[in-house]
Amino acid sequence: MRIPVAAALLALAACTPSGDGAAPAKADSHLDCAALISAADHMMADGRLAPDKDMQSKVLVSAMTHLNAYAIPQGIAEKDAFAAVDARRDELMASTAPEEILSRAKACVAKTPRT
Repeated sequence: MRIPVAAALLALAACTPSGDGAAPAKADSHLDCAALISAADHMMADGRLAPDKDMQSKVLVSAMTHLNAYAIPQGIAEKDAFAAVDARRDELMASTAPEEILSRAKACVAKTPRT
């Protein structure tokens, strides 16, 4: 049985980042990491980037973990956090080469805080 994506997002939104101080990829904030991962996923879906099955299997959990690591400590509401990620993703997709987005997104996935 497949879990609808919306239900999975809501379930993962309840996860909290670990308190071990794990940081996202060097120079990329948790907000940037969530946006980069989302941008890479969008670009794989529309063909601007080649599919990467390994990364795609980790996108949802990693993006949501970075989103929560950004939003929860600041008390940002879920709706506002998603809006911030969407806006940042759009900025990155308009200003950054797809290969750089993918490289940075992979670094963010590799450094996803443990929940």
